[in-house]
Amino acid sequence: MSSKTGIQNAALYSSNFDLAAVAEALRDIFGDKSVSLYEEGTYAKVKTGSWLGKSEYGFRSMTSRTEPEKFGEMQNGMYHFFAQIPAEKPKVHEKLLIKLQTLNMVIGIESDKAFSHAFQEQIYAMARKLDAIVLMGTRSMMDGEGRLLLDLDGRSEVDDFTVTAHTSFLHEEKPPSAEALLRKERSELLLREQGVPVNVHLPAIEEEEETTIRSLEEIARRAVALCVSAVKGESDAAGEEAGETRGLIERIIGQYEADDFFTERERFYLEESSPERGTIATFSWGYESYWVMLWALGFVERLDRPDQVCDVGRAVSILQGYDSFESFVRAARLRSKQEIMDEADLIYRYDWACVDARINNRQAPAGLDAGVVYERHRSLNWLIGYMGQEWDHVTTDT
Repeated sequence: MSSKTGIQNAALYSSNFDLAAVAEALRDIFGDKSVSLYEEGTYAKVKTGSWLGKSEYGFRSMTSRTEPEKFGEMQNGMYHFFAQIPAEKPKVHEKLLIKLQTLNMVIGIESDKAFSHAFQEQIYAMARKLDAIVLMGTRSMMDGEGRLLLDLDGRSEVDDFTVTAHTSFLHEEKPPSAEALLRKERSELLLREQGVPVNVHLPAIEEEEETTIRSLEEIARRAVALCVSAVKGESDAAGEEAGETRGLIERIIGQYEADDFFTERERFYLEESSPERGTIATFSWGYESYWVMLWALGFVERLDRPDQVCDVGRAVSILQGYDSFESFVRAARLRSKQEIMDEADLIYRYDWACVDARINNRQAPAGLDAGVVYERHRSLNWLIGYMGQEWDHVTTDT
């Protein structure tokens, strides 16, 4: 009988987001009869052993597509946690951090028994099939061969390892331009003046020549959708009668001919008569994203320091001032690419400071409002077309 290790949990981290590949890997390693799939493939139960001794393991998958917001928070947390470890091999440490930035999937593995050495080897076999790294227990990040990449004491058993990523991440590496570096320096100078912590190792954001800003009409459509969704969030939070709220939303949508402006998530929320409190809060925060769109369209003069929520009354009144979507678009003036890129770089660094504080159980620094920072970061990433992500799936990597 295999000896036990004391480890009862592990996690696989992969740039793959194909749940079918997970199911195939499980069946290849454990056999078809041992694997049962549930919850649209996001959960698998594996039973192993014989009548002499049986074990049951749970494999729960989360991807950047199935749960983008939760996944993004997890990814940010993982990155910052490992970034702060004083690694004895800087090259391996750097490669690991790059790998963490390319993730698209995490598979949590749990059991009510300690893992056997044989089961650990099966986990590594899965890692090889999915091009994943493995957090074995809570202290050790391993590669697919079972070699230690980094533990909490900074130790590593390898001198280098190869980072591969999903094709959506692959691009030609080249040094940042002088323009991008100057933008980074301006942002860091402003943060220092405000007493906000600065991470000098954060890279410059995308180059202007490689960035396509969303079109004026696309931004205007997003502004209307965000405003409408936030109005419902505000009404739901205030306990307004569901029928009255639905009537109000339908009138606004009709006035701006906005039926096809909404994402899948927004449509689902707008149709809910009794949404959960957390969902209401999420869409109520949409006013902050709407404010960014108004800024990008020239209706708001500047984006102030993100230390307080926007002026909701003024935000709503701006859209109310136009009797149709066409008149709203005609009045808009799209800001320059440089202005939008400057704000995107700045908020990227604000958000790092907020995430770093949260990971270390501290309040957001220098009076920043972490919720405002997050919404602004998400909005600006969408405006610059970050990684080609659409609204429901925009991440705020730091």
